[in-house]
Amino acid sequence: MTLKQLEYFLAIAEAGHITAAAKNLNISQPPLSLQLKALEDEFGVQLFERDKRNLTITHEGLILQERAKAIINLVNETVRDLQNLGAEARGTIHIGTIPSVCNSLLPEKIKVFNDTHPHVDFQIFEGNSNHIMDLLEDGTVDVGIIREPFNTSLYHAIQIRDEAADDDESDFFAAVGIPSFFNDVPNSAISLEELKGKPLIIHRRYNDVIMNACRQRGFSPNIICQNTEISSSVSWAEAGIGVAIVSYKGAVQSVNDKVVIKKIVQPTISTKSFLVWNTDKHMANIVKQFTQLFE
Repeated sequence: MTLKQLEYFLAIAEAGHITAAAKNLNISQPPLSLQLKALEDEFGVQLFERDKRNLTITHEGLILQERAKAIINLVNETVRDLQNLGAEARGTIHIGTIPSVCNSLLPEKIKVFNDTHPHVDFQIFEGNSNHIMDLLEDGTVDVGIIREPFNTSLYHAIQIRDEAADDDESDFFAAVGIPSFFNDVPNSAISLEELKGKPLIIHRRYNDVIMNACRQRGFSPNIICQNTEISSSVSWAEAGIGVAIVSYKGAVQSVNDKVVIKKIVQPTISTKSFLVWNTDKHMANIVKQFTQLFE
């Protein structure tokens, strides 16, 4: 098996026809057919089902297609990395990040890196942690900056320490709603038990934390909506649909005088942020160098 054979195989798989693949590769059809047969003979499997008009890739062919793409990508990345050693690094780093870090720590890190790597540019994608994890999964970004909680088994992670930020990395939940929802709550703080039966709007990332905390207190919460943005939760709360449970720090920055905020003393929330990347994907050399700024 050679890289050229893998490239030919991928061209056939994409075109679905040997004649079309040969035309795309600018070679004649007979040598391409021979290379495909050589691969099938070497592996002892049939890579395509053949009829008079088209080729249909087999299950074995799909496996080879996935692996062949990964092999060729790895070879190309290796060539680029080796060429960049001893020369000025060039390329693009794709970063997915939550807005708070994008507006505070990230510009400083990019400035430091850009001073020593002037030919490297950046593509930044902002969103909530769930969105950033999706971008990591589909390969849109090389690294992501997200908040806890997340599945630590899926990622390499470096905790981000922003010296300019608040040293307190814990937060409280807050109940946000129109005043009528809190007629029975005279104090500025509220317990989870006092939210029993009230329609709740929660952030999807905190579902397990809230469900478990309520069950420990002997009841199941009445959750009518789950979403991924504080602003959406607050909008629903302002409309009188229910009580939004959001982070207290986020609430005080997002609400207006239509609603009131009641701090929920327990449980607390971790607000730690992490630089993460997939454990099973190759990382280019310039991206590795960038991640070292966070260690």
